[in-house]
Amino acid sequence: MLLPEPADMCTLLLRTDYSDDLAWHAAVNAATAVYDAGDLDRVGASLQPVESPELAGLTAAELVQLPRDGYLSHLAVADARTMKDLTVLFVDLNEHSEQIGRTSRAVPQEVEPITANLGIADMDFFEFADAADPDGVFRCFKAPEPEP
Repeated sequence: MLLPEPADMCTLLLRTDYSDDLAWHAAVNAATAVYDAGDLDRVGASLQPVESPELAGLTAAELVQLPRDGYLSHLAVADARTMKDLTVLFVDLNEHSEQIGRTSRAVPQEVEPITANLGIADMDFFEFADAADPDGVFRCFKAPEPEP
């Protein structure tokens, strides 16, 4: 399968689990919802859903190997875990990174800031991945601990 070039300022959201259509729609709705961020204006993540039986069951390592119609720096993936807990898997495709294929998950509320910052190259993939909680899920950036 040839991964399409996403629309301007969009991130591809690849569906790799086809076990539950209702869960898929819930995941897309959760990932693209507008969440209150206090004083920040949010509009919801710009995701371009991609559904194809050829994607069923593919792992992050296999997704990295797929041919692409244009440059992609990252992918969002709705896999079996997404269908259960709504976390979105992100895969680093940045050819200028030494961590191609690195993955990290995010709660739906953080999908928009991740895709927006990666889309304009304001931040790098590793910044979100390194800030993930011990379970590998990015929930937000933590305030630095005060020095003693």
